Amino acid sequence: MKSQLNLIAVALILLFCSSNTIHAQSMGISNAAITPDPSSILEMRTTEKGILIPRMTTAERDNISSPATGLMLYNTITNQYNFYNGSAWVFWGSAAYLSATSGETLSTISTSDVVITDMTKTALEAGTYSVLFNGQVNIPAADYTTGFSTADAAADLNLIYNDIMAIPVTGTHALTFGSGETLLPGVYDVAGAASIAGTLTLDGNNETNPVFIIRANAGAFNTAASVDVILTNGATSENVFWIADGAIGLGAGTKISGTLFSNGAAVAGGSSIVNGRLLTKLGAISFGQGALTAPTGNSIVDFRSLSDFIIFTSSGGVANTGASVYNGDIGTGGGAITGFPTANVNGTIFESGSTTVVTPINHMATFSLYKNGVLIPNTRRTRTHLNNPSDISLLGISTIEVDDTIDVRWKIDEQPSDGIEISVLNRILTLIKVGN
Repeated sequence: MKSQLNLIAVALILLFCSSNTIHAQSMGISNAAITPDPSSILEMRTTEKGILIPRMTTAERDNISSPATGLMLYNTITNQYNFYNGSAWVFWGSAAYLSATSGETLSTISTSDVVITDMTKTALEAGTYSVLFNGQVNIPAADYTTGFSTADAAADLNLIYNDIMAIPVTGTHALTFGSGETLLPGVYDVAGAASIAGTLTLDGNNETNPVFIIRANAGAFNTAASVDVILTNGATSENVFWIADGAIGLGAGTKISGTLFSNGAAVAGGSSIVNGRLLTKLGAISFGQGALTAPTGNSIVDFRSLSDFIIFTSSGGVANTGASVYNGDIGTGGGAITGFPTANVNGTIFESGSTTVVTPINHMATFSLYKNGVLIPNTRRTRTHLNNPSDISLLGISTIEVDDTIDVRWKIDEQPSDGIEISVLNRILTLIKVGN
């Protein structure tokens, strides 16, 4: 039987080696008599041997002149079957495939990227890979508990005042500002009670962090009704300061930006809009109906424990009138706080004394794909407590060399909290070769 198979093989070789064109029916090679399938020009059947196609390196393959579409060989460098698709050599059969899976629950409190244990794979052959990660992440609710003392805040208020007053004067000004005036950055001392009428423009002159300080060193500070203070060319409310040795009074309908700091009382008339703060060392504060919003940028002055406050007095009451809107914290070191049930307060109200503050924290967890310790571009994704529980999916395309290491990393944001850890489970990292 084997001699018959050998004879058939010899005949096939002679047939293939012949220079003449031969028209033939289907041919079969087997260790037993077979009838070849009519759809096949050649059918081979055996349970003992395989077929061995040409084997060569990538360089040898690339030296083939004008390869025919469909030409096939075995690449001894990549250990893959290659075929020519008419324009390029591509791999054939199963792509290089690497996978790591785990159902173990892991946790972290790291605020910098760290590798997720067991989510690492090392490439065994070079190529272009699709890198995929999928897992489940749990981000629990968190709080940040702090203590606040209005006595400490009052001490900070004195330090803030001293810091502002220590800034060197750059010029003087008449008692009255406004009436269409434009004021450039500077520290202006006023010898008496200061006031604003009409419109005043604070022109930042396109400087970096322009500062405006108006100090009424020997009197009060007041605005007429409907005064409008306009900030232009880089002027910002966090670096504007109105300081009065006496009381501060804002006329009805005043629109003003900056920190208003008084050694006496402070009163804001109805419909006043302040983008800044009202602070007093010795007097009461009355506001309303209107709106008061804390500045959002970084000030040249350190406001210490009062950085989130829009109203604070070291000694005096705080009163609201009407449906005012307050965006920031409110407090007093000694006095009653009244009228705020009718207001919309987006902040915390601190009565005189010590208070424990519990602030909900919406923590964020970030997952990323890395190659050899470097982030694979566009593969960073973030989930928050509001998404909890959540799946996390990452996808990247990367050119990978032999022994390159791919891993998944994670971290939690740096928000302060009473203690939180995020966890991940049911995860899988997959590398699929998609090209040479």
